[in-house]
Amino acid sequence: NYHNVPECLVLPTIYFHLTPEHYPNCPILSSFVPATTNHCNSSNFLSFSREPNGTRLIEFSLSLLYLKRFELQMASAVDASGNPIPTSAVLMASSKHIGIRCHSENLEFLKCKKKDQNPENCLDKGRDVTRCVLGLLKDLHQKCTKEMDDYVGCMYYHTNEFDLCRKEQQAFEKKCSLE
Repeated sequence: NYHNVPECLVLPTIYFHLTPEHYPNCPILSSFVPATTNHCNSSNFLSFSREPNGTRLIEFSLSLLYLKRFELQMASAVDASGNPIPTSAVLMASSKHIGIRCHSENLEFLKCKKKDQNPENCLDKGRDVTRCVLGLLKDLHQKCTKEMDDYVGCMYYHTNEFDLCRKEQQAFEKKCSLE
């Protein structure tokens, strides 16, 4: 309860113990946004860890503690033009599709790397892989936006643990079948 806290109070560290049940609509713990920032500045997020029981331990170092609320926001999975950003969660969620649709590009890149140890000689093959993956991500996001966003959000929230996102994975693969 922060109602009786002075407007500015220097406090080196605050710990939040959060479980998914605390914030079901805020799957991503990516930012800490104070309600007011006109008198003091909050410093950056220090660390994040998960305890064996699933509780997430968030450590912040703050110079601003006068809070009416704080928001936990999901990092956007798309850029300003609507193209998916290839974060680890996006790539993990799309990995089966990438393995199928970009198989030949990946194979050519790996053959090049095996044949020639000089990375410069395989840049074109690497660009082909990147072009294929980015094109695939754009197609997937256009065809099944909600299912992809749900799956990516789950993967991000659960640190890319597939076993914890099977329901979202099924919905995604049903809507955007593996071709």
